Amino acid sequence: MTILEQLQRIVGSENVSDDKAIAAAYSRDQHWSFVEPKNPAYVARPGTKEEIRDILMLANRENMPVIPWSTGINIRGMTIPVKDQSIMLDVSRLNQIIEISPEMMTATIEPGVTFGMLVEQTKKYGLRPAFPDAPLTVSAVANNYLRGIYQTSPRDGLDHILSFEIILPNGETLSTGSRLLSKELPYFRYGPGPEIASLFIAGPGTWGVVTELTLKLYRIFKHQNVYYVGFEDIDTPMELLTKVNREELVSGCRFVDTAHWLPPYLGTFDYAYESLPEFVVVLVVENQDKVFQAQDEIVRSYIDKSGGKILDLPDKLADNLKCEMLGAETSPMIFGFKGNFYCVGYYGPLKFLSKYYNDFKRNALEVGFSIEDISYYANTIARFHGQSTYYELEIYFDSSDKKSVEMLRALHARTVENLLDTGIYGWFRPYAGVIEPTLERIGNFADYWKKLQQLIDPNGIMNPGKLF
Repeated sequence: MTILEQLQRIVGSENVSDDKAIAAAYSRDQHWSFVEPKNPAYVARPGTKEEIRDILMLANRENMPVIPWSTGINIRGMTIPVKDQSIMLDVSRLNQIIEISPEMMTATIEPGVTFGMLVEQTKKYGLRPAFPDAPLTVSAVANNYLRGIYQTSPRDGLDHILSFEIILPNGETLSTGSRLLSKELPYFRYGPGPEIASLFIAGPGTWGVVTELTLKLYRIFKHQNVYYVGFEDIDTPMELLTKVNREELVSGCRFVDTAHWLPPYLGTFDYAYESLPEFVVVLVVENQDKVFQAQDEIVRSYIDKSGGKILDLPDKLADNLKCEMLGAETSPMIFGFKGNFYCVGYYGPLKFLSKYYNDFKRNALEVGFSIEDISYYANTIARFHGQSTYYELEIYFDSSDKKSVEMLRALHARTVENLLDTGIYGWFRPYAGVIEPTLERIGNFADYWKKLQQLIDPNGIMNPGKLF
């Protein structure tokens, strides 16, 4: 029996294909400049956990690569095959919201559930997930499992996973946290014995397939103020940023360069962005009535002393920006602004904000990009120990222009080495172009990482080539 016939027996003939035209849809993403497009040999669309298990067991027997794929909003080449005869495991049919628990403030979901679906249902209970800086069609499981960045991270922090269920390459199912003792109580991160969830989190489909995940939900507050504070230089806002985060006064805090960061996000709104100050700090204050009033008063006093100016934006622009950043009510336009979008995402201390920016800008200009191509933002993260901040260094470019692609590759090499030399906490995700030079610098940790990977996946079938 051929591989195609065996896959058909598992998922049905209508849910598997070896057609090259269908496979081509899974062969590339916006990171193609660094990850060469490649067709999978087969695309399989299981609809149950049992079908996922059977496909993994088949792949293990036949030594065939498997690449998990959730809803298709993939970046940085993390789901592009590296080896021949790979099976693209499209799990988008598993799209059930299993439970929303207002009592526990949690949601339990399958990998095909998008943030749009989750937001629509949770707001009925006055709750919300942490909103990612991503389109509404992104998988809530994949985004949390791969550590997305969230607009509300100054209040909610970075990690929203409580527990999950993962099918390992050999077909066994492993649960984490309190699920180990009771599947009916998946609401606690720490179960008996070692806390293993963190070992699996941020693995780009290299440990197995997550089929069910329980995540935190957060209260929606009626009282909210959003401040857009303009600054003409990058150093002046540092005291304001440090104070509001150290004192935990805001639920949203983002530093952006206005002329270059805002248009890709708000391209549908006609506005003279060049009239804005060079940099803007966006602060969100929200809470219960009296607590909100007290926090808002303190934040206003800090803004008044910051050297910045509260911007009087048109209501439509302010509301549009609020929807893009804080409510997941609309989707960012970054992927279509100039044809393609390049981004280096990483974590580091807030105190390096100006150095990170100035180094990137200098390198981008030196390789041939214009100032209009360059974008930058920083997003602080609670509890703010270590001044924890998420950064993005971005370039918008025309991927059909070979010169731009070569410039981008040169810039990327400079940027990664520059950041590693300056000092960062870690990369947003382990993806092509950043993981290779990093492994060289982390000593014997890389060896133990490989050994753990081999223990879980001795045949090396799970998304091979993405890490080692």
